[in-house]
Amino acid sequence: MGHSPTPCELYKIRAALSDIFVDTGVDYPYIAEQIKGYEPELIKTILYSEVAVVCADNLECVLPPIWTGFEPDSLNREIEQMLLANRTSRIRRQLHKLHTAWLRFSYRDVWKELSAHLKQSS
Repeated sequence: MGHSPTPCELYKIRAALSDIFVDTGVDYPYIAEQIKGYEPELIKTILYSEVAVVCADNLECVLPPIWTGFEPDSLNREIEQMLLANRTSRIRRQLHKLHTAWLRFSYRDVWKELSAHLKQSS
């Protein structure tokens, strides 16, 4: 079914998934349309171990600072910096795994909703 995303495609996938973490209604059908064609497990990994790590704090604020959308260049730069830091530090990798596990638990309904729309758009 899916294929591995190119850097350009990964950039777009991350940008689409970041819409989940803005302070407006989430348009799951639109997001699913943007990311269809990729393996669901790959999308789930990108969602929780990359995008949510950087974006979820926005929804944890009383007044979220980002409510119209994350800027894609900044988002991808921040994710790449985080991934590089994780590669160079064993402690950061372990903390990242714990954080990702927490995000998978806290935002499990997000995946249920998104995966339902991914199945519809296939």
